[in-house]
Amino acid sequence: MKPLHPHQTIRLGLIVLLLCLVVGGAVSPVDAQDPGLPGEVVLADLQTPRGIAFDGAGNLIVSVTGNGGETALTVPGIEDPTVPMEIKAGLSGAVLSVSSDGKSTPLIQGLPSYAAPTETVGLYRAIPKGESLWLLYTSLGSGFFWGDSIVELDAKTLAVKRVINLTPFEAANNPDGNEIDSNVADIAWTADGTLLIADAGANALLSWTEKDGLAVVTAWKENSVPTSVEVAANGDVYVGFLGEGLAPGAGKIEHWSGGALKETFPGLNAVTDILLDGDKLYAVELFLITEQGPGPGRVVMVDASGSTPVAEGLPAPFGIAKGPDNALYVSFGTIAFQPGMTGGVIKLK
Repeated sequence: MKPLHPHQTIRLGLIVLLLCLVVGGAVSPVDAQDPGLPGEVVLADLQTPRGIAFDGAGNLIVSVTGNGGETALTVPGIEDPTVPMEIKAGLSGAVLSVSSDGKSTPLIQGLPSYAAPTETVGLYRAIPKGESLWLLYTSLGSGFFWGDSIVELDAKTLAVKRVINLTPFEAANNPDGNEIDSNVADIAWTADGTLLIADAGANALLSWTEKDGLAVVTAWKENSVPTSVEVAANGDVYVGFLGEGLAPGAGKIEHWSGGALKETFPGLNAVTDILLDGDKLYAVELFLITEQGPGPGRVVMVDASGSTPVAEGLPAPFGIAKGPDNALYVSFGTIAFQPGMTGGVIKLK
């Protein structure tokens, strides 16, 4: 396999992972209704589900990246821009709202979706907060609708309130000193309303306020790929990482306090999302690598002594959220291991 590009974004990480799975044949597709899944399937047959969250009314908000569409486009390659790449574009992205009785309703339909040969990108997360719904978009580079952006919508009317475009800031500042690349992965808020942004492409944690705009909080030049961010009740910040080179055990979570790194929880695998629940810290591991090759992922509880499995055997899990029923919910199937494979959301036992 071709070595990873020196500046590995989460997009490249997922692509490389998929290639490993296809070439190695270590993972068998798991149907969304497979009784072996460690919990109750809440939603099934979703095309590339990613982030999940709960709104103030207790509805589960699910981000669906989609499966591209019928429009064929030729664009610069991801790993080598000089090599053209064929993609299929369409409007198959969506935001779904699932009520407590299990009824699923499309909240937003027709969002741009771009299916490359090994991964589909577009909508990344939909995060409700107060009177707004914040959408996170990732793309295949410049020249795509919305680009790599955070879009704030009015939660009632779904009208666009603001767009925060990360690409111009990355081009002007390049926090990690590597290639110019932005891939907004997650957001969280501090007590004073400052928006924190995990930019996986820029290898940086950014901040944004309406008064000051975007600023760099910290950056990781070693290319560890920050994918998720949480703010604790005391103001401490936790950041989850995919891990440099997708090496086994390269994933981690960093705990920052007062602007300084307080502790690191190492030895994890391809962390795509984290969740703080009081004094409990959970992580979603996209996959595990064994002697047989890459295998299904899992959810773990993390503390200073290491990680404890909470749910195992999940095919490509991605997002995690705690529901009003105090149960943990996880999206899975964020990568299709073979054509036609779909994903969903599971409520853990």
